[in-house]
Amino acid sequence: MEIRTVEAIPLRRELDERFANAQKWISSREYCLVRVETADGAVGWGECWGPIAGTREVIDERIAALLRGRDAAAVESIHEDLVFDLRSAYHSTVPAGAVSGVDLALWDLRGKAAGASVATLLGGARRDAVPAYATGHFWPPVDEFDELEAAVVAEAESHVDAGFDALKLKIGTERHFGWGPDADVELVRAVREAVGDDVALMADANHAYDLPAARRVANGLAELDVRFFEEPLPPERIEAYARLNRDAEVPIAGGECWAFAPDFRRAVNAGAADVLQPDVTSAGGLTSARRAAEIADAAGLATYPHVFGSAVALAASLQLLATLPGSPRLEFDRTPNPIREALAVGPIRNEGTEVPVPDGPGLGVEIDPETLAEFRVD
Repeated sequence: MEIRTVEAIPLRRELDERFANAQKWISSREYCLVRVETADGAVGWGECWGPIAGTREVIDERIAALLRGRDAAAVESIHEDLVFDLRSAYHSTVPAGAVSGVDLALWDLRGKAAGASVATLLGGARRDAVPAYATGHFWPPVDEFDELEAAVVAEAESHVDAGFDALKLKIGTERHFGWGPDADVELVRAVREAVGDDVALMADANHAYDLPAARRVANGLAELDVRFFEEPLPPERIEAYARLNRDAEVPIAGGECWAFAPDFRRAVNAGAADVLQPDVTSAGGLTSARRAAEIADAAGLATYPHVFGSAVALAASLQLLATLPGSPRLEFDRTPNPIREALAVGPIRNEGTEVPVPDGPGLGVEIDPETLAEFRVD
């Protein structure tokens, strides 16, 4: 299990039509995968959050040299060493996406060496399929609120037709369209009326609001039986999260922008959220996401990992979800994405309301070399 090479593999595909969330317009899907190969030819795959630029250089020009010759099975000690080295190098930040991608690849390798799934290595699977909620509901370029409402409702109905009984909607329209909190609540109301009361709804603001606006939206969402209100505020405003979570009737969710265990412990100790959402591609990999889930469980909170990546991120998230106590749900992105659909030899798809956990060794996915070559952008 001696590490021979660590390589960043950049993938990108320009979209046919751009779409938006509360913070940005998205015109391409890009990923920085990590490929770790051992001296005996075994290969593990990981995925980093965020733009290719910067992450690729950190992996190729710093991390690769640090890992060469290390035992790939020493996943958690390598994780700690990377965080220590990168904090020393960058002072004010640790490039958590790069750490995450390497960590996932090492867990993949460790599982393959053991002939076992990562879920088994993390303590054992509690389930072989995970209930899922369909996410997407991004916004097309429109001029009128009625156009946006019609597009979002139509997408929501398509998810229900595909077998999903839970949906997560995007809100926070003021930045791009100038419509504001009242329109955001009306958007959720329109979907509630279209899909009925038996479909669970969640709402994601991508940190669009200040505290007064978030309170106003939270009150409206509670009336619509929304299960959680995700990222209402910028992620660094932990005290404001805690004030909102204390007062709101709808549970507050957050964590996709938090990294490593101390961030999650700080948020939990402050009472910032009732639902934690570590992302395995940005929290510090499976090592940190599992620690975040343990912190949440000790405090009696739920963990619903954030997922918005390729097949590697999806498989890794399912391995974690298979092990979690309680009744976790998978965030299942259904936005059109050729890379996500084609990257795995056996695509991960829902079976009604659930998504099966890959049962092969490691993360349980095999990367399609033709897809890798088609979308690679070195």
